[in-house]
Amino acid sequence: MKMLSKPMINDALLSKIVSALLSVDPNIVAIVLFGSAVYAPDLARDIDLLVISKEPKEREKYEDAVLEASQSWDVDLVVHKVGETFGRLSGAIRAFGRILFGEEKWVWEVTSRMPIPSFRDAWRALRRAERLCQAALQETDLDEQDDNWRDAFNWLFEAARRAAMAFLNTDETRWGTLRGQLPQPFQDEFRAIANTLHIRFWYEGDYPHDNPEWNFQTWRDRVARFISDLEQAAAQRQTS
Repeated sequence: MKMLSKPMINDALLSKIVSALLSVDPNIVAIVLFGSAVYAPDLARDIDLLVISKEPKEREKYEDAVLEASQSWDVDLVVHKVGETFGRLSGAIRAFGRILFGEEKWVWEVTSRMPIPSFRDAWRALRRAERLCQAALQETDLDEQDDNWRDAFNWLFEAARRAAMAFLNTDETRWGTLRGQLPQPFQDEFRAIANTLHIRFWYEGDYPHDNPEWNFQTWRDRVARFISDLEQAAAQRQTS
């Protein structure tokens, strides 16, 4: 059976998908691309879209509309009504969202109540990274193993990012902005964590394939120190 080849994720493809969505729902006020299709289109496995509508239709109508326009790409749709807010995806959308249709105000409205992470959230992210490390060690499929290692390293970065947000008491998710707001020596350390774990190891996939477990543990301990030091600095700031 011949496999259908997927076209590149580019403006032409996205424009067709947007037009298809608008054809079934004229009440759509914004369509936002988020996830890996924004920051790593060459590595993306699907297309994640947030659809904001004044009067949302049934999900099946949107899915049927994009079936042909997506040209064999899987499109994961998050459909939201104007005025409603949601939490779990807010960070990803605010950090990496690309507006394909509509005005930014609609996007900020539905993501405006994103809670500020706590240091507890940072430690939770670190534990998730540890679980992904264990999954990678137990995986026999090489592609799945590679995905787990990359995700494990990226969740270490996510743990550091949450710690930075907790320290700064901000819902800002863009790591470049967070880095600039951190005092030294945290600023330089966060830069090293982001550049290595998020960009090189995860985005580019250039992690040490010969000994990933040792490198993971080394970076895990480094990120844990970063979180602990930020948490201690925040506590000292409150008592001073």
